[in-house]
Amino acid sequence: MDLKKRYLVDDILPDLDEKMVFIGGARQVGKTSMAQYIAENHYKSSDYLNWDVREDRRNILQSRFKGDAQLILFDEIHKYKDWKNYLKGQFDKHRGEFKILVTGSVRLDIYRRGGDSLMGRYFYYRLHPFSVAESLGKRNHLKPRHEIDIADAQHLKPSRRWPC
Repeated sequence: MDLKKRYLVDDILPDLDEKMVFIGGARQVGKTSMAQYIAENHYKSSDYLNWDVREDRRNILQSRFKGDAQLILFDEIHKYKDWKNYLKGQFDKHRGEFKILVTGSVRLDIYRRGGDSLMGRYFYYRLHPFSVAESLGKRNHLKPRHEIDIADAQHLKPSRRWPC
């Protein structure tokens, strides 16, 4: 499968060295494909586990992963009732052995908010559908989690400013 590099990949890679990374977003925007792109292009070995697949679910619950996996991809694990504690335990126990990348629906963002046992253990990204610029290979200069410099907006003519 020829997967296309998405706009978040370069931001996600260094974050995986520090913490788990969660990727949320609407259906069919390419969360799983982007995760597989990262695994195939940046890690020698990975393990993809989808909560919706019975055999994968069994492997998740028994903590059976590929022995040489450098990256574990958990897809749709937020459907598991105790997923937060499960991921916390896996991350705390195996932090030096493999990286953890979690993909799921927009609900990942909702679940991550309340009394979070995962606090400080992950970075969250929301993947959006392909934009025209991304399809043309153009890179947005805005960076996730960075301040937007709007100092130059004062020099725009009033008719050219964004409405408030």
